[in-house]
Amino acid sequence: MPKVTFKSDGKTVEVPAGTPLTQVAEDNGASIPFSCKAGVCVSCLVNIVSGMENLTPPTENEKATLEGFGAKPNQRLACQVTINGDVEIENP
Repeated sequence: MPKVTFKSDGKTVEVPAGTPLTQVAEDNGASIPFSCKAGVCVSCLVNIVSGMENLTPPTENEKATLEGFGAKPNQRLACQVTINGDVEIENP
């Protein structure tokens, strides 16, 4: 099972592949804030420290939101991410 490490919280958890990051964060008390959960408000912006290749690719909506916000290449919207392998995440 993939491991998700929340660096900002000092937590590592195992989850089934295909689990949405919102669910992992909420189930494990991670300090990622969520608001709209639709990929437009940018409140759940996270830095992907490692494992970007183990996340679902960004949708066109997420790409547009990230671009409009001026996000860095290692940043994703947690509400738009599904876990498919080991990943390490931290708050910006």
